[in-house]
Amino acid sequence: MSDAAFWRMSATELLAGYARHDFSPVEVLRELYERVERLNPKLSSFLALNTGDALASAQAAEKAWRSPGEKPLLLGVPVSIKDSIEVDGMPTTYGSLPFKDNRQPDAELVRRVRAAGGVITGKTNLPEFALYSAVDNKLGPPGRNPWDLERTCGGSSGGAGSSLAAGLGPLAVGTDSGGSVRTPAAVNGVFALKPTYQRIPAVQTWRAAPGRSHNGPMTRTVGDAALLMQALSGADARDAESNLPPVEDYLAFADGGVRGVRLAVSYDFGQGYRANPEVLAFVREAAALFAELGCEVVEADPPTLEESEELEPGVWAYSGDHYAAAESMIPNFIEKHLDDLMPYTRPIYERAPEAKAWQYRRILRRNRAFGQRMQEWFRGYDFLLSPLVGPAVPLKEATPRDRAKPPRSFVVPFNHTYNPAASVPFGLSAGGLPISVQVVGRLADDVGVLRMAAAIERARPWAQRWPALAEA
Repeated sequence: MSDAAFWRMSATELLAGYARHDFSPVEVLRELYERVERLNPKLSSFLALNTGDALASAQAAEKAWRSPGEKPLLLGVPVSIKDSIEVDGMPTTYGSLPFKDNRQPDAELVRRVRAAGGVITGKTNLPEFALYSAVDNKLGPPGRNPWDLERTCGGSSGGAGSSLAAGLGPLAVGTDSGGSVRTPAAVNGVFALKPTYQRIPAVQTWRAAPGRSHNGPMTRTVGDAALLMQALSGADARDAESNLPPVEDYLAFADGGVRGVRLAVSYDFGQGYRANPEVLAFVREAAALFAELGCEVVEADPPTLEESEELEPGVWAYSGDHYAAAESMIPNFIEKHLDDLMPYTRPIYERAPEAKAWQYRRILRRNRAFGQRMQEWFRGYDFLLSPLVGPAVPLKEATPRDRAKPPRSFVVPFNHTYNPAASVPFGLSAGGLPISVQVVGRLADDVGVLRMAAAIERARPWAQRWPALAEA
């Protein structure tokens, strides 16, 4: 089959085409898998494909589009799932060799994708246990950036980011416990929303980052992210923290403008956080854009965390969570599999049994107090505009974070405070690599963050900005 360029279409455009009977979900899926076959060996975006089940779903969607009646929200649209989220009928590896044959029932968000008519295409690549800034594991070649194959696609939802940037599907679901949808979205030039904590409930087998990991959409357009939020969000009785005031309509982001918004802009969070000069230039341009749109733009720095995330030297605060998650699935995990772990993962697991509960509780109390400080700060502002990360680094320059130091990061604070935050594409570096800015909103104002991102999208459209590899 020749390339019909379905890969260039957003989910919203695909749905409109299905409704007009211009093309079918089966045609779209076939083109997608042809592209995956051709490009995935270069990118390592996918760890596994869901071909048989996806074809059956696409055929069912095709039949449904020919029938009268109301249609599910994502009917026939391809959706990829990060391989830290369980999908029935597929291995879920968490990026780790010891779990290469692990099979579990659908996580709740996957069940919701299916209920909305989404076609699950496969499992996207990630670093082991989502613990590294690049996609590098023992399951296959490293993940690469479609804008420059010698550069990283970011972590930890890096496979999702690179797949979207290369036109290997319009919708992806990732996780973010320290920037893990925002960072790969930024370096691949796509959009990501880290929603308010537990907007998308975490009812799944693997839960290595309770209290800070957010499930979130990665897409090429703001509208598509809103579409995914509409399908996936909502409380679940099995996840008490998902019992949030409901949002009736995420698609309402398109209503109204941003005039009158009070926008804080911070370039270094008041602590000298280092940002790439080209990133800073784009943040200044974004601030000027919002001022032109009628926002009140004020330079102001949010609260920051000034303590390390170690319980004691060498013992990361969250290592016990990871150890418990692995141990619950493979008893005596460390004794059996320590030598199978990646160099960046092994030290965390080796010291994990030494994590003391009273020290961990102190970290959790610190985080909640920090969250309260952040929400108090946001009383003075509707949104925050900030840098995010620099352009993608060469594969050989990716390094683990020094957890003995405070998290001097533009992204990590909002995992602890639970505020919604988006990675919004803004332009290309002098070297032709994507650069994004970050928009953060008040707690629970996910729709507002989408609206602010959409204002940038209208002024700086990015959805049809493709790397040469995608168009070859």
